[in-house]
Parts: sequence; structure tokens; C-alpha cells
Amino acid sequence: MRAMNEMTPRVRVRRFIRQFHRWLGLLVGIQVLFWVLGGFVMSVLQLDAVRGERARAHSQPVALDAGAVRVPLREVLADPRFTGATAATLHSWHGHTVYRIETPRGVSLVDAADGQLLSPLDEAAARVVARADYAGTGGIAAVEWVEVAEGGAPEYRGRELPLWRVRFDDERETTLYVSPQSGEVVARRNDLWRAFDFVWMLHIMDFEEREDFNHPLLIATAATALLFVFSGAGMLFFSFVRRRHA
Repeated sequence: MRAMNEMTPRVRVRRFIRQFHRWLGLLVGIQVLFWVLGGFVMSVLQLDAVRGERARAHSQPVALDAGAVRVPLREVLADPRFTGATAATLHSWHGHTVYRIETPRGVSLVDAADGQLLSPLDEAAARVVARADYAGTGGIAAVEWVEVAEGGAPEYRGRELPLWRVRFDDERETTLYVSPQSGEVVARRNDLWRAFDFVWMLHIMDFEEREDFNHPLLIATAATALLFVFSGAGMLFFSFVRRRHA
């Protein structure tokens, strides 16, 4: 009995490391599983499919129709709404030749043929933009006007509101977000993206915005996981030493 209580320093260290490793495993084991699982899922999913590129129509550039420009740019810029414009370029946009005017307040489209302000787009125009961008087999199931930020981490985060949300009834539930100001599709979402976004949330442990990977919780958990690895390495070292002296 006395011999069992008189442990050598090496035995004490080995027992401490084993217990330390066990408790660390309880603390970070689930998160380590999420890291490994998330890394696996994100490596398996193809990024072009996640980003919706496979369901995106890639049309050829359309040459500008100089004859369609009937309103000079200087007349358009004379409008008080474009005071302080920082850039103005000519584009071909869904059958229209338009001026794309950038101001500190945002982007606007103006028809170069008659000077009509096209922004913000109405629902019919948003449907045209979404339909032209989409190369899948589904049809438009719903069009929604998103003006107020939704709770949690919405699919359009990082984009300026308002937006048109256009849902398609395909197998991946593709959703396109169209800017009513620029007339562009600013985000493409589908079920693969949603799965990727979910495991990304678990991976970086940002359960609200899903964007911050420098927050204290993640740093503390990563440091604990690092200690878990070191303690495991210590246990492995002592097991080799023990076998050598056996």
C-alpha cells in the first residue's frame, strides 16, 4: 500500500497530464469535432456550385449602340439628384443603353435614350434582371422587397438595402438578390451555400454575424485545443518512455 502511494515524479507528471488531457477533451471535444466536420464539408463542396455560378447565365458582352444615346451626359448630370457625381459610364443593360451614375448616395441608372431615371427598379424590372442572370431549370416562385434588415445572419448580409429577393422553384432553392439601384444581381444563394454558411458558422464560432473570426471565444477555444494537442503529445511521449523501460 505504501509503495502505491509513493509515486515517482514521472508517474505524478504522467497522471497529471492524463487528467489534464481528459478535462480539456471535455471542454473542446465537441468544437474540435465541428472544426473537423466543417473543414471536411467545406473541402467537399465545390465553390462554384456554392456561389451559384453553375446556375448563372454567362451572356456575351453586348456592343453599345451609339445611336441610342439621345440625351447628352451633361444634361443628365445637371439634374440636382446627381449633384456630386463621382463617376458616370455608359452601359448596355437588358436592352437599354444607360448611364450608370455614381454619387456619394449610391448608384443610379438613367436611360440614355430619353433621360428617364430607371432606379429604383420595380418588381417587373427585377424579374427581368433575375431571369437573365439565371440558367437553371426552375421558374420564379416569389419576388419580395427587402427593406428592413432581418434578424440573425441573413443571406444578403454585407449588401446595402433595399434589395429585391427573387426565389426560384428549382431543386436547390436558388435565390437571387437584385439591387434596385444598380440593376445588378449582388448575391446568389442556394441550399449548398446555406449548408456551407452553417458549417462556417460552427467553424468560426460566430453564431450571429458569421463573419468575425478574431473574437475572444474562438481565440480561447483554439488556445485550449492547442493545449489539448500538447497534452496528448505528452501522453504519447510518456507511453514510449514507459515501453522502453518495461
